[in-house]
Amino acid sequence: MIRLLLFTATLWGTAAVLTDWTVVERDVKIPLDLEATPLQVKTDSALGSGEQIYVDMYDKDSNYISVVTVWFSSPIQYGIDYCTTGWTDLPVQPPVEVEKIWTITKTETTLIITCNNVEVVNYLFADSSYSDCVPKWGGDVKKIYFSSVDTASDFYRAAECPAFSIEGSTQESWTASPIGTTATIECAANHILVGSAILTCQQDLSWSNDVPQCIGK
Repeated sequence: MIRLLLFTATLWGTAAVLTDWTVVERDVKIPLDLEATPLQVKTDSALGSGEQIYVDMYDKDSNYISVVTVWFSSPIQYGIDYCTTGWTDLPVQPPVEVEKIWTITKTETTLIITCNNVEVVNYLFADSSYSDCVPKWGGDVKKIYFSSVDTASDFYRAAECPAFSIEGSTQESWTASPIGTTATIECAANHILVGSAILTCQQDLSWSNDVPQCIGK
């Protein structure tokens, strides 16, 4: 697969790859734990073009769970299989920029979609009038699938801030983390913290502060 890589090195500590977009390959099941890590999709479809984001969801055994769709009508609409009735206008219309980054986040009870950092859908499965919605979406999504019906999705990635390590800290290393995660840094004995002790993973997949150092006394 073609990958677009942007590498970042902070002033203080060491961070891994910041942005790693993958070109969408259709009709292939892609491993992704959606409960642990939101999905981001990049599009450049115009309003009213009729193009679609169409992402099927599967469990670890490749059993079908449901599909999330976004239709570039005017206004833009969405659908959640087993939950919504046909196409439904987004409760909040996305920003006007043609280039958009959509973030799909799933919990056991809710599906949230944001576009360019604006929340456009916050759907509670229990609110559906369909009896299949809660049991279907209560399962863990472990694989995604961009079908040939999907004409809008250009690139995708797991929505994570990069892993980093700090020599002389009590934890030493932190794994890649989803949006909203807070990392608290403590230095080992005889080391002084230089920089911020708290980093939060932001919507743009960057940490809120430069990775600090733990300097030996």
